[in-house]
Amino acid sequence: MRRRKARMRAKKDVGDFSPRFLKNHVYLATGALVICLFVAAGAVDRIVKELDSPYVAAVISAVLVDLANEDRTELALPELKVNPALVAAAQAKADDMASKGYFSHTTPEGYDSWHWFRLVGYDYQYAGENLAVNFTDSGDVENAWMRSPTHRDNIVSPRYTEIGIAVATGTYQGRPTVFAVQMFGMPRETGASAVSRSGPKDVASVIEVPVAEPREVLGETTVVAPHEDDAGGALAEQDGDAAILSTEEIPWWGFLLAQPKQTLQYAYYIIGLLVLFALFFDVEWEVHKHHLRHAMKAGVVLATMSMLFIVADWVFFAEPILASLGLR
Repeated sequence: MRRRKARMRAKKDVGDFSPRFLKNHVYLATGALVICLFVAAGAVDRIVKELDSPYVAAVISAVLVDLANEDRTELALPELKVNPALVAAAQAKADDMASKGYFSHTTPEGYDSWHWFRLVGYDYQYAGENLAVNFTDSGDVENAWMRSPTHRDNIVSPRYTEIGIAVATGTYQGRPTVFAVQMFGMPRETGASAVSRSGPKDVASVIEVPVAEPREVLGETTVVAPHEDDAGGALAEQDGDAAILSTEEIPWWGFLLAQPKQTLQYAYYIIGLLVLFALFFDVEWEVHKHHLRHAMKAGVVLATMSMLFIVADWVFFAEPILASLGLR
């Protein structure tokens, strides 16, 4: 008799269990939110390419500058200052690649990277260039640059004091994509003043004569001889001007737009933690058989988020293609 009553009481407890937080409508709302975030992350790439907005391009460029300076700060290096001339040079190069559908330090006409520096009148002591194409997330681009020794050398080089970054939308290998150009420099007068302050005995160790023909660090081994800027007028007429935003001027949505992969990852982390905490509070930090169905629902939500993120990483967030060139 007592055993029968105990069984009846246990069945009643199972039937009476009602979660305080993770009710059915909460699961439905959470699932809808998870799917909406997945779709939004996938739509960012299309939005950026179809809008082709100078302001959106400026936001992405500003985020890339911020990420580069974060990496330099971690190594106790001074931040790079945005130079409008370098931004104009980077924008002209990005627009040229986007309009002609190539990805290289050298244009189809044979102009090398240093052509763009000369085009805007940037007289450099040291200069470098990083390129990227076929990317959606700015964080992925910065991480890929930092994993590559030659690109990393450009980003963290103590010789560079200024930076200019620009992006442009176009077609590469038959697919719509985003091109990114990252240009570094130290103005010639800055290098000269650094030598003068070092004192006569240090001049021999400080002065470095730039190579007459820049050396490509990665990819291409052929050195293209400097060309006369006979096409300078035609290139100058292109829309090479780019809007420039400082880090402080980046809107709150700028980092979300420029880093959809990281945004989706953090959003899923937060949702997952909230679901776990709600589950533990619902079961009052105890695990019994009548909690199993409730826990399985939470597990389905977590598994769905993991699966969707893997799919997004594979489908939406392509690995960027890189190229690097530096003059030292």
